[in-house]
Amino acid sequence: MEIRELLEIQRRFDREHGWGTEKTEPEERLKAMEKDLIGLLGEVGEAANCLKKVRLHVDAGRDAQKVYDNEAPHLREELIDAFIYLVRLLDLAETDLEKEYLAKLANNRERYSEFENTDR
Repeated sequence: MEIRELLEIQRRFDREHGWGTEKTEPEERLKAMEKDLIGLLGEVGEAANCLKKVRLHVDAGRDAQKVYDNEAPHLREELIDAFIYLVRLLDLAETDLEKEYLAKLANNRERYSEFENTDR
């Protein structure tokens, strides 16, 4: 599946629930972006809390793999929730995700070229 298909699936889901990101009025768009940014930060915080729990257990001497395996489903769920908010924010910001991602990646390649691992 391509990224544009994921975007369209999310747009359709949002429209079906009255949360469409096709806001035309600047004030509506701003309100939606603020709401989704708060949601994104909340989900990132929940993902961070999952990792904190894993670290606490590992630091207390518990088996890292076992603790991680136990928390991984919850961590993935929170990261997917964050991804959904990010997709919505990018849509509200009228972002051509594929084009802008590739442009940013090219910029980062040049910017961080001195750190490239040439052993590959």
